[in-house]
Amino acid sequence: MKKISIIKLLFISITLLVVSCTKKFDSINVNPNAPTVVPATNILARGILSSASTLFGERLDIYYTGSYAGQTAAIGLGDYEYRVDINNSMWRGMYIAMSYLVNAADVAKKAGNTNLYAAAMTIKAYDGQKTTDMWGNIPYTEAFHLQDSGILYNHYDDQATVYKALLAELKEAAEIFKSGGTGSIGVGDLIFKGDLAKWRKFCNSLRLRVAIRMSLVDPTTAKSVISEILGDPNSYPVMTDNVDNAYLWFPGVSPDLEYWYQRLGTSGSYTDQYRMNDVLISALKNNNDPRLPVYARLDNNGGYNGYKFGAGQLSDPNNNGNNVSGIGQRFANNPAGFSPFMNCSEVSFIKAEAYERNLATGDAQTAYENGIRLSCKENGIDDASIATFLTQPEVAWGSGSTSNLEKIYLQKWISLFKQSEEAWSEARRTDIPLMTNISKDYSTKHNRPPFRLAYADEEKTLNPNFPTNIVETDIFWGTQVWWDTRTGVH
Repeated sequence: MKKISIIKLLFISITLLVVSCTKKFDSINVNPNAPTVVPATNILARGILSSASTLFGERLDIYYTGSYAGQTAAIGLGDYEYRVDINNSMWRGMYIAMSYLVNAADVAKKAGNTNLYAAAMTIKAYDGQKTTDMWGNIPYTEAFHLQDSGILYNHYDDQATVYKALLAELKEAAEIFKSGGTGSIGVGDLIFKGDLAKWRKFCNSLRLRVAIRMSLVDPTTAKSVISEILGDPNSYPVMTDNVDNAYLWFPGVSPDLEYWYQRLGTSGSYTDQYRMNDVLISALKNNNDPRLPVYARLDNNGGYNGYKFGAGQLSDPNNNGNNVSGIGQRFANNPAGFSPFMNCSEVSFIKAEAYERNLATGDAQTAYENGIRLSCKENGIDDASIATFLTQPEVAWGSGSTSNLEKIYLQKWISLFKQSEEAWSEARRTDIPLMTNISKDYSTKHNRPPFRLAYADEEKTLNPNFPTNIVETDIFWGTQVWWDTRTGVH
């Protein structure tokens, strides 16, 4: 009997299942006693929830990539944990989500609902970028084609190929939204509640994210995409206000509680291992950032302190439970909280970088300062405090010892709190903030946090096309991902 890679097994099972999409998102449930074809909008909802549960769940978002990004940490452990079962489940989770979204797109396309098709492909491309940014080369162009092409064993695409496919998918979706499309997205739209204008902005904003991420390794393609979007805002609008943010908000009633709250929700006591990281706390404190008390809670000594990685991290008295700040209430203690797929402040920082690097024509300073305002406003900061913050020497445009581009990178990274995978990717791409304090088990061998996630053992075992040219050193290092052009890092 032939063995099939886990991706194909998942796709087979997903396409055969008739499922109720959620527990208490009642309006999109289907009657289990009346077998039927699952509506595309229900499958879309399942894909959105599957994406969120993997990307924004506590294990990946707080412990793993949160630590790698320098934003959160686990006290008492504080390590770059590796467990085969969890690593397998994260890889599997991304492909489950993408399989649902491909299925939703197929059903929508057959029904002539081009808007739902475009929405499903937008989220699928979103997941595709996350997956390749975490692991590197991945099955993508041949994945999800068992039924129509009979491909049993997925070929692994290099990241350049994956990025080209992502841009093509998002461009197709963007043109559908531009034309007005046909049909409604329906009750399965858990992010924008059927607002096509917001889907359109989200899609084009994702195109900008893909383009800026690849801009150091393929500047020609990146510049072409960025120029098209920013040069024609009427045809390709992007997210410009916090009302545009692509957030999944939770009902807040058990069992539909926001993922961080499920682990961290308390009455304010310090009972959980997950806390703030020294890298982020230091960046906020150094510039008198008004977001500090929103991102973090006071430690038990009445101050703000983050967990610091290093060879002596477990013996450092500043790393004990009483001395390390917890994660702020807005992010950790709201059962009706949110999973942030993308926010508009990131888009402003992308614009600022594009203008500063001459990838497009525009006012970099205005875009940069707008990004800060949008991030601060989202976090409840008043106008007077924002104005004061913008005068800080290492924040104000053209002042201090850091370049304007470095300021853009740092403020973008700060704005990505709770989007840990994205913050980690930005840190790997820019080396800002500079992180040289490495977890105790690896501090003598490496000078930067992990380069990537280790491939799933089950994929290595089941897929004969698994690439043999990718080096995995100490699990997390070795081969840098395609767009990570840093030198002298190990």
